[in-house]
Amino acid sequence: MKIILLISFFNVFLFSDENIRKEFLTQYEYGKALYKKPRGIGCIECHGRNGEGSVISYIKQKNKNKPIIAPNIRGVGFIKFESALKNGKGVMPRYNLTASEMLALYIYLNPNFKQP
Repeated sequence: MKIILLISFFNVFLFSDENIRKEFLTQYEYGKALYKKPRGIGCIECHGRNGEGSVISYIKQKNKNKPIIAPNIRGVGFIKFESALKNGKGVMPRYNLTASEMLALYIYLNPNFKQP
């Protein structure tokens, strides 16, 4: 009986989502993976390899090509960052990310960020 309880305890402890993530991935590494492809399309597609921003496309306006630009998202305050993810902004769609996913993305883009 003691052996079964001990095995059950270790299965619950060792294989819970929280322990797996802490054990195998740091928040930075998790954020890096999410940045590449969080929900079908990755932040990297528009905001560039490291969040530096990029030209997404061009639209014709008054016979001139006007760039559609994804801004640099490094160094943006967390509240603004979170709001853009939750609500979308400009041509950026909203994303259904959990609070921990948004924080991991933010930590990846801002490695010097210290959590309160």
